[in-house]
Amino acid sequence: MKFSSTKALVTQTQLAPLVDSLDPYRKQLSAVAKKTDYLEPESSIQLPGDGDLLKRMKAAAKRLHTPTLQYVIVIGIGGSNLGTQAVYEAIAGSMNLLADRLPKLLFLDTVTDEKMTAVTRVLERLATKDDFLVVVISKSGTTTEPVANMEVLWEFCREHFKNAHDRFVFITDEGTKLWEVARERKLEAFTVPDQVGGRYSVFSAVGLLPLALSGINIEELLDGARQAVQDGVTASPQNNHSIISACLTFQHLQAGRPIHNTFLFSPKFEALGKWYRQLVAESLGKDGKGITPIVSIGSTDLHSMAQLYWSGPDDKFTHLVFSFTGTVHSIPQHLVLPGLVANLQGASLEKIMRAVYGGVQAAYEKIDRPYVEIDLGKADAWELGYYLQFRMLEVMYLARLMEVNAFDQPAVEMYKSVTRELLKSLD
Repeated sequence: MKFSSTKALVTQTQLAPLVDSLDPYRKQLSAVAKKTDYLEPESSIQLPGDGDLLKRMKAAAKRLHTPTLQYVIVIGIGGSNLGTQAVYEAIAGSMNLLADRLPKLLFLDTVTDEKMTAVTRVLERLATKDDFLVVVISKSGTTTEPVANMEVLWEFCREHFKNAHDRFVFITDEGTKLWEVARERKLEAFTVPDQVGGRYSVFSAVGLLPLALSGINIEELLDGARQAVQDGVTASPQNNHSIISACLTFQHLQAGRPIHNTFLFSPKFEALGKWYRQLVAESLGKDGKGITPIVSIGSTDLHSMAQLYWSGPDDKFTHLVFSFTGTVHSIPQHLVLPGLVANLQGASLEKIMRAVYGGVQAAYEKIDRPYVEIDLGKADAWELGYYLQFRMLEVMYLARLMEVNAFDQPAVEMYKSVTRELLKSLD
């Protein structure tokens, strides 16, 4: 991953005091990263270096993977599935359901008949229960949406495949109700360390097991994340992209830019943007403070949002995230409709997107609006592991600058508790 902040419109003189103020916390994170005891709120940074965890997840994936496995249904919401979906779609593509790649991951998050019907129609066409696996994820073990989806799918599989309960596995905190039920029924269950919150859990069983089952190299994913931890706790600002990114974002927040726009130049990165959106919103939005994260997809959103970005209020700080690696399709030399757009003949679709990207850079620079560039290279498992861990450390540093707790989300409980109460009186 290459990180460039030359167009962020912040000077080194402005950054230096912020970087210096974070040095005690950087040292604290460096000490936490060397352990695997999972005793600190920041313990998620220990996951990439946990060799025993990697061995357990690879062994579990091998054990659960059948020769005919076609679909892995991930039941979870928020931090229980967004990280997994981000990595999977970045590698498998936004159109992965139309590709030949198997096994495929299907994600059931919110509760809707539309999504459940789509999944059950896929399952009813399968020959045997060995063709699918269901991974149910709830850190608390009592989140309404995943429990509801699990119950509906369990009943469908019971009716359609008879003895299919052994095709359900559970990921939750040890000792939760979900954990106890799994143990009583002798079902496979995997734990998440207590101190690792959902939005920081992608490198735990939450992400590693489904990704390994889908054929993604989780060892490379963790290698990239481990390098990001090393860089993210180093004293060298040149290599510590997490600290620099946090300080830049905080500086723009102080300057009246409370909106953070992650502008990703491929549809396959949309889930990556949504994962980061949750990370920022839940970690920093508290005590009357916060940064509003938005997600844009290039070039699609240039035709819906660019007018606002470049002619509306100057209240946004933008990260341009890209990976230009595809050269499969090119415009033919002999056009069906010549003369409509100049210089298209022979150009690859990637070349056209590069030109679009250059136009976006020029627009930001012409009106002096700040942006950072993040090049994800090949956007392979290593690069994605690095990016996800870079972002999690960045948000920890940001929370320290904003003087908020990066690891709780008390306001989310308001809707959850009311939902449970309302269920008592619904017909």
